[in-house]
Amino acid sequence: MASSAFMLVDDLFRPISASPEAVRILDFPNAGVNAAFLDGILTQKLRSFLPADMATLQEALLTQFQSGKRRYVCRAFVLENHWEDGPQKTRIALLFERGLPGPPASVSKQRKLAGMHEDPFGFAPNARFYCFSRAHLEVVACLRATIREGRGIAAVVGLAGIGKTALLTFLIGDLRKESDIAFLPGPFEGRGELVRAVMGAFGLNNLGRDLAGNLQHFENWLLQRKLSGRRVTLMCDDAQDLTFETLENLCLFADLQAGGQKLLQIVLAGRQGLIEKLNEPQLESVSGRIAVYSRLSPLDDAEVKSYVLHRLKIAGCTRQLFSPEALSQIALYSRGIPLNINMICRHCLSLAATVNLPVVDDRIVADSAYDLVLRSERPGAWDEPGALVTGKPSRNRNGLRLIKR
Repeated sequence: MASSAFMLVDDLFRPISASPEAVRILDFPNAGVNAAFLDGILTQKLRSFLPADMATLQEALLTQFQSGKRRYVCRAFVLENHWEDGPQKTRIALLFERGLPGPPASVSKQRKLAGMHEDPFGFAPNARFYCFSRAHLEVVACLRATIREGRGIAAVVGLAGIGKTALLTFLIGDLRKESDIAFLPGPFEGRGELVRAVMGAFGLNNLGRDLAGNLQHFENWLLQRKLSGRRVTLMCDDAQDLTFETLENLCLFADLQAGGQKLLQIVLAGRQGLIEKLNEPQLESVSGRIAVYSRLSPLDDAEVKSYVLHRLKIAGCTRQLFSPEALSQIALYSRGIPLNINMICRHCLSLAATVNLPVVDDRIVADSAYDLVLRSERPGAWDEPGALVTGKPSRNRNGLRLIKR
């Protein structure tokens, strides 16, 4: 992959021109083959890391974003046209560059001394480092069965950093041989834009502006995939950020079926706000179409220790880096949330390398947690370990709740 890419957009972040590499970066992990039909997908990705008032900024903007396992620096410039008369059209030039500063030399040296050839606690989902808990594996099995049985929409909820994106990435790798899979990058204002975006994400060509015509084209394509033995799955990460209109329009796809099976499988993954949004009266039609609700629970103490040791082993660690007491403290301060575990472990290794401490002890963990503003609290009722629940929702006077299988 090239180290840089270029794109030109208007003041609404709609693409005007782009290098092929820029399209691949922003469309990842989808594999759209025609950039002309990916305008909605690319615009939503840009809106996720660029400020809405970008066109009014007086200076160049420098920001970062992630695409798959890689992180990029985006340099954004508002262009002015000094040679044409009449109303000026705002244009924004974007330069994407791969490669961020590496870890401090002391950290790199410690990794080498421990035999590690890569960072074991990176934040980007990496299938080689997956170490799912029992709850994660149960949710994966549930989603896999829902997709293979053609049951339509499934929802997964969990705390921020609990591993929803990693779970979806793992599921994609597991189903890639038998399914066409695409990601929906964010909310879309209208039904027509949503349909075009979904079709573009799956690599369909010959898209028009007629909603009925596009839907018929999409349904015909779905039928062809079914006849060829391929399933089609749409993944929606951070689904709590989808608008009411976008969630409602997803029902369009849930209604497409043949032979008693849904032609398109949809996975909604998000935080607790997703459940609260689905519980609103205007989305009753959506919640009624969801076949399975699952909740991801944090790791318990034993699973946290296994998680840390597993990632160290995969990275090539040849000696003890964390004392037993340190591992217990990591479980306490992280509250069993994988993202917190990675943050603490990374900070611990950096702090230990700074003071030339060969093994991280409980004091280093406490200092790291203090620096990261993590408190030693036990999980609450919502995120109590081992409290995985799946099944159909029911309503009571308190609204939507999840029922154990």
